[in-house]
Amino acid sequence: MSTREESLLNEHLKNLRVETLEKGFPFMLHDSKIASEGFIYEFPNGSMKIMALADNLQTIVEVRTLEINEIKYLRKKHKLPAFQYA
Repeated sequence: MSTREESLLNEHLKNLRVETLEKGFPFMLHDSKIASEGFIYEFPNGSMKIMALADNLQTIVEVRTLEINEIKYLRKKHKLPAFQYA
């Protein structure tokens, strides 16, 4: 059971995700099971990619695109509704 503060934060993050994607920007997610050494970008077209910082720690580089079953797993695990904004 989550506290009231956790519920408010989760709701705010859900709204921020939609706002970010609607503006055409990727939204950053973290899941240590899928991206143990980096993070995940969710894009407005519904795709997701594992990203990491380059050796200079300032440049973001693409590691790989997630497969459909991985995206479905993440959406279910984190209770993220599908989003596709064209």
